[in-house]
Amino acid sequence: MRVHPEDIGKVIGRNGRTAKALRTVASALARRPMRVDLLEADE
Repeated sequence: MRVHPEDIGKVIGRNGRTAKALRTVASALARRPMRVDLLEADE
């Protein structure tokens, strides 16, 4: 997932809750454990 540097805080969320939720949804869609990384737009 690529995120603009200004928005990374919003995507991570309070105490990482939003990022954890995104990982949970991605894993459920894949129906197997998977790694989800948050990247800055420059990477």
